[in-house]
Amino acid sequence: MDRIKLALVGCGGMGTRHLYGMRELHETPFNNMELVALCDIRTENAEMAASEAESLFGNRPAVFTDLETMVRSIPDLDAVSVVTDPSVHHSVVCQALDLGLHVMVEKPMAITVGACRIMMEAAERNGRILSVAENYRRDPSARLVNHLLATGAIGTPYLSWCHALGGGNTIFITPWRHLKEKGGPLLDMGVHYTDLIRYQLGDVAEVYGDARLVEKVRHKPEAIGDNYAFYQQRHQKMDDTVPATAEDVSVALFRMESGLTLNWMMGRGGTGGTGGEMILGEKGRLESFGTRGGNAVLEIAGEGKKSQSEILADVDGFELEPLAAHFFPDRIAKENADWRLIALEYFELADAILANGTVELDGLEGMKDVAAVYAILESATARTAVSLDDIEQARIYAYQQEIDDFLGI
Repeated sequence: MDRIKLALVGCGGMGTRHLYGMRELHETPFNNMELVALCDIRTENAEMAASEAESLFGNRPAVFTDLETMVRSIPDLDAVSVVTDPSVHHSVVCQALDLGLHVMVEKPMAITVGACRIMMEAAERNGRILSVAENYRRDPSARLVNHLLATGAIGTPYLSWCHALGGGNTIFITPWRHLKEKGGPLLDMGVHYTDLIRYQLGDVAEVYGDARLVEKVRHKPEAIGDNYAFYQQRHQKMDDTVPATAEDVSVALFRMESGLTLNWMMGRGGTGGTGGEMILGEKGRLESFGTRGGNAVLEIAGEGKKSQSEILADVDGFELEPLAAHFFPDRIAKENADWRLIALEYFELADAILANGTVELDGLEGMKDVAAVYAILESATARTAVSLDDIEQARIYAYQQEIDDFLGI
């Protein structure tokens, strides 16, 4: 099988997770990429990732601290995967595109809608693929929900909600995730949910929302769940307290282009929380949008609930793409779901490059996910409902303009 040559740019915690995703792809007959280099402005991060890669793949990728040197050293490099913090996505991605490389960038696509558009223009200008690494919709549970909606299993949807609100004042993974100019927890996690909402229910037409900063000081957690060496070392060096400037609690009403109304509650802060997803239709309901390692639940009016296994026993015409079927033969994500969903992203990127094809989540899709989150924040700033067209075209931009000005975008 033909393979592309790829470099990973950004060798922190998420970069390490990407290495494990690449390993999952590497161990299948579908492998169509080769990791040849690592790039990070901090040499120690790149070297740590190189050691991890060597243990996973049996060879040590070359290490670089800047893109231009890397491209000169590897003239047949095809693509990069950008896994830096979101505040520099636009600058790193545009540089890579201008150097002639195809790009996959971690979610959120960029720090603001304006930055997303700069990246889209660079991809168009250079005739290169720009793919956004959004993994939740690739899970079998999300694919199944999408199939059930498309085949009318619950009839026409009329109401929905998406609640992912957690309380507390501890640091959410990294201190930078609590800074407005770095995106904040609402953008960082929110794009997962706006992408699922759009994937299952279509585009958003209008948003009326409120958002606020509840926890102005964040505290170091006693332990961190991820066992990757980078995460553990960063946790040890983390300050006991860090200031927070980004809103951490949000509530909104989404009016979808279909006419459906969705209630949103999302955040990580405060004294309480709530969780749950629902799509109500004329014939029944789905208790999930689908998520990483999740399980779809269907209930038809007058009948009992069906788990994903029970749905799969009866459903017609539902199949996963070949690599996903290889990873999840039962059509349910079980072990290593996070890594395998990342592997699906890499396979799709390489396949699109080799076949001169397209990707499912391109720059436009990634921008729309970012815009849906910022519609809540812009609505809260303007104290009125906002249209997604105004947000996507940056006609309503007061909240994001402060970020752009701070970062010089």
